[in-house]
Formats: sequence, C-alpha cells, structure tokens
Amino acid sequence: MEFFNHTTGRGARTSGLLHYYCLVLLLLLTQVALAQQPAGRLEATGLDKPAQDIAGTIDQLNSSRTAPAGFLITVNGPQGAFTASLGSRLSPALQQALVKGAPVEVSGTMDTIGGKSYLLARTLSVGGQQFTLRNQRGFAVYPQAANKNLSGGAK
Repeated sequence: MEFFNHTTGRGARTSGLLHYYCLVLLLLLTQVALAQQPAGRLEATGLDKPAQDIAGTIDQLNSSRTAPAGFLITVNGPQGAFTASLGSRLSPALQQALVKGAPVEVSGTMDTIGGKSYLLARTLSVGGQQFTLRNQRGFAVYPQAANKNLSGGAK
C-alpha cells in the first residue's frame, strides 16, 4: 500500500504487517478501556435482589433533592422503621393518601445510597388503592395526565 509522505513530497510504501500491528493495538486498547469503565447505575438498581413486601404505618413524609431524589416516607413496621423512596412524581390521589398514621404496604428492593439504606418502592398500597411507582427494571413510572385531549383541535 502507498501513502503520500508530506515531508518528502513523494509516495511511501508500507507493508501489510504494519496495518495488522495497528489493528491489533487498537483492539487491545479498546478492550482495556472497556474493562476500566465503572459499572453503570442500571446494574446497581437491585434487579438481582429479591423484592421485599413490608407493611406498617406512615410515620413521616419528606422530599429530597439529593439521592434518592423525590418523595421519601418513613414507615414503622414489625421489623422496625425504614425509609422508602417513592420517586419524584406522584399522582394527586397518592399524594392525598399519604398521611401520617395511614397503614401502608410497600414492595420493592433494598439499596444503599449515600451510606443509608432505602427501600426503592415498586408498588405501594395505601387507602385501599395500589400504585405502581417503578417498572420491573427499576425505572420510574409516571402518572398519566388526566383528561388529555389527543385530538389536538379547538372546540
């Protein structure tokens, strides 16, 4: 193969062995770079952990801007108090049902965030209603806006 040499102004011949060496070097560097990448957050969402169902009464309702961001409830249960992360967007019906002293059942996985243990809630039952907060992969499920006009026209 011949490449133009800008220093001498002439073409320069190279062997196929040099190209093979460069490709092998590129492959090795790519493998090293991929092996050194930190594990993503998706691997740490507790998908490999079993779901826990815990019942109790709501003791406190907070919101947080730091991890885990969103609504947090402290629940007193038979095994003691725990904090459940509900996510950042709750439906109005769920917000009204979350009152101190209300009986609640939370299902989700335990995870440690910032040195503290949280139950990342997937489903929550309160006031006779069940709410889905996260899907099976741990991603938030947001409430749909009521009375959406999908036709788009003025009436």
